Amino acid sequence: MLFFPQLSTGASALYPVTKTSVQRTVLNTLGDGSTVGFPDPDAAALAWELHASGMTLAEWTAIETLFQATSGRWQTFTFLDPAGNLLAQSETFGASAWTNGALIELTTGIDDPLGTTRATRVVNAGSAPLAVAQTLGVPANFEYCISVWARTIAGSSVTLMIGSATQTFALSTAWARISFSTNLASSDTPVTFGAQMIAGASVDLWGMQVEAQLAPSDYKMTTANGGVYANARFAEDQITVTAQGTDVYDAVIRIVNTEN
Repeated sequence: MLFFPQLSTGASALYPVTKTSVQRTVLNTLGDGSTVGFPDPDAAALAWELHASGMTLAEWTAIETLFQATSGRWQTFTFLDPAGNLLAQSETFGASAWTNGALIELTTGIDDPLGTTRATRVVNAGSAPLAVAQTLGVPANFEYCISVWARTIAGSSVTLMIGSATQTFALSTAWARISFSTNLASSDTPVTFGAQMIAGASVDLWGMQVEAQLAPSDYKMTTANGGVYANARFAEDQITVTAQGTDVYDAVIRIVNTEN
């Protein structure tokens, strides 16, 4: 599989990054002059413009190698949205995107850090550690950060997991955003992300997020789709790169995704 490369610093992109969403509505003008509008979801598209200034030769070479492998706009690759949350259904842990332990019990409608009721109480009713988890088609040799708001009313802890790497956090009755980052340094794909609890644990969770970077950014709620785009393309058949000095390269890279 082809993936847009991560920078050597562990960042998913150099900033500024511009993300554009394009939607189309079909208008039918009737004989009396009135119009009827119909959404056209098949014409929707997302576009990113990455102002990659100050790249090293190795970073530019990785992008150029991908560009050559895809023949510019011709073939697709997987792009991890640098301005998004890679998880789908980030607040709906019972949705089909999640592969939870069989004896995980979920109670929705719990009060959350924003003062609404979008959090979920997660209880491990089994006799072994179980998790709420989501598996993404991403490479294991990127830097990833997983974050979530968590609390407990039962003295429980929670363990955040990125593949085989884990970190355990003690919780209190107050909401706290916890995060864990790592690079598995493996060529494997996919990778599983989630929150694991020991037998009998009861933990309230809200707003889980995964990003291809070293630390968490502001939370982005997702619904049916997360920020992993497996059918992205370069928007152009040519990329102009400028050498500003020894091992310093600048380029503007445009990427589009038109397929769900």
